[in-house]
Amino acid sequence: MGNGDFLGKDLDLGFIADEEGRIFAGPYSHLDLQARLREDVTPRAIDLGVIAGKANLVQSLILRLKTEQGELSALGHPRYGSRHHQLIGEPNTETNRNLIKLYVLECLRQERRIEEVRKIDVKPGEGRQNRDKVDITVTVKMKSLPDPLSFVVPFSFEGPLE
Repeated sequence: MGNGDFLGKDLDLGFIADEEGRIFAGPYSHLDLQARLREDVTPRAIDLGVIAGKANLVQSLILRLKTEQGELSALGHPRYGSRHHQLIGEPNTETNRNLIKLYVLECLRQERRIEEVRKIDVKPGEGRQNRDKVDITVTVKMKSLPDPLSFVVPFSFEGPLE
C-alpha cells in the first residue's frame, strides 16, 4: 500500500489550502464541496474536487473533531466524533479546558492512521470579546509520515462559531 492509499482520498470541502495540509479557511468559514474544471477529459467539464495525501488527512481529522459524537449514529457510526461539544454552555475554566483535552484525545484514538498524539494544547482566547473561545492545537505523528502534523481547531463555550 502506497503512502497516498494510506492517507486516503476524499471530496474537497474547501478549507485545505495545499497538498501539505495547510489550512486555508478560518474558524468561521462555511464548508462546501468544491468544483474543479477537469482538463483531462474532452470536452472539458466541471466535476467535484478531490483531495488526497496530507491534505485529506488534515481535513478528516478536523472534521472528526468538529463532529459531535453521536451525530452520525443514524448512519451507523455512533462513536465517530468528539464529546467536547457537551461543554457548550459551561464556563471557560481550566477544569473544562482539561476536559476538552481529554475528549479530543479520546476522539483522536479512534483514528487508526495516528501512531501517537504528541500534544494537545487548549488555550483561552485573548481579550474580553474572546473570553468564551479557545483554540485547540493538536500535534500528531502519523504512521506513514516522518514529520508530525499540527493543526488548530477553534471552539466556543457559547456555541457554534459562525
